[in-house]
Amino acid sequence: MADSEVFRVMLRMEVLPGKGEEFEKVWYDSAGTITGQRANLGQWLSRGDEEEGVYYIVSDWVSEELFREYERSEEHVVHRGKLHPYRSKGSMQTMRVVHNLTGAGAGARA
Repeated sequence: MADSEVFRVMLRMEVLPGKGEEFEKVWYDSAGTITGQRANLGQWLSRGDEEEGVYYIVSDWVSEELFREYERSEEHVVHRGKLHPYRSKGSMQTMRVVHNLTGAGAGARA
């Protein structure tokens, strides 16, 4: 698959004060909903260092069309509902991966 075919979604979520650990657990426990989609290539949860309570969820998809199909599904509504109680604000950005280079240290990680 050419890099330009990868459709990436990045969510920025502001989690309610004191709810970070619980949010992380719920996200992890329900992550299979996303990674189990036939069009999903992977996803990552990151905690921001500069703003307390800010998380970034990045997911890669085979195509925008297949991501949008999932986004409109009842399964997505249910999944989103599990995370909603922890969220105070959020935004979504979409993009296409232009190049993907693997760093030399990637093989050194155990």
